[in-house]
Amino acid sequence: MHFDLDNPNPKILCVDDEEINLEILEEALEDDFDLQVVDSAEACLEFVKACKPELILMDVNMPGMNGFDACEILKSNTESKHIPIIFVTALGRSVEREEGFKKGGDAYVSKPFEEDDLLSTINELIC
Repeated sequence: MHFDLDNPNPKILCVDDEEINLEILEEALEDDFDLQVVDSAEACLEFVKACKPELILMDVNMPGMNGFDACEILKSNTESKHIPIIFVTALGRSVEREEGFKKGGDAYVSKPFEEDDLLSTINELIC
């Protein structure tokens, strides 16, 4: 894990096309993490190329490329395959969860989420 001396908090990239969801994530996590936000899977792929986060929180349903496909791309790339990806999504059925893990996701949190559960999941993966 790489830490910026000016900001010792781990860098997390939040990916969601709904601004309200990004605001909820920011409210829950901004005190403990250096948050970056993007509103599409395509923007996520570009961000990861330029600036490697310690963890990605990824929605699944987004216009264009979905989160499952973005995860699969990230996990197939040697430069990004080590970055943990937590799906944070309203898709909570077991078949959808299974698909997320099949595509390379490291964890799955259903919306609406409990802040403590999300923090616990993040800490398990990066601390």
